[in-house]
Amino acid sequence: MVLVDFVPPPGRDPVPATAEPRTYRAPSGTAWVVREPSPGPGIVVLSATGEFDVDSVGCLRRALVEARHSDARQTVLDVSRIGSGDSAFLHELVAAHFASGRFVIAGPVPRRLCRLFTVTGTLRMFRIVKDRAALGFA
Repeated sequence: MVLVDFVPPPGRDPVPATAEPRTYRAPSGTAWVVREPSPGPGIVVLSATGEFDVDSVGCLRRALVEARHSDARQTVLDVSRIGSGDSAFLHELVAAHFASGRFVIAGPVPRRLCRLFTVTGTLRMFRIVKDRAALGFA
């Protein structure tokens, strides 16, 4: 079973880190985020795909908020299938960086995102690994 656009209701128990996969879709259909099965306790893996802009970034926001509500020790965002991201996308990454215990971006990071991080001076802010294997899981 895959829940679409899930946000935990206030006051509910956190979603366990081993929760089944969920898909969050942008209304425009140009972007989506999949919460994948956890490779270990306390780890949330999100895989983002598509073009993230002010109109589509809500699906990423919902996925990151749920990860925070799950009390994950580490949130991993796989960006390898992202075509582009704008300032709204970058805002969500910065918010996740400051809100979660350990926020990791897993690549390979697309050229457009590298440029976004470099031009905005945020490249050094994030912990970026070349791929998920660098974290010990695929």
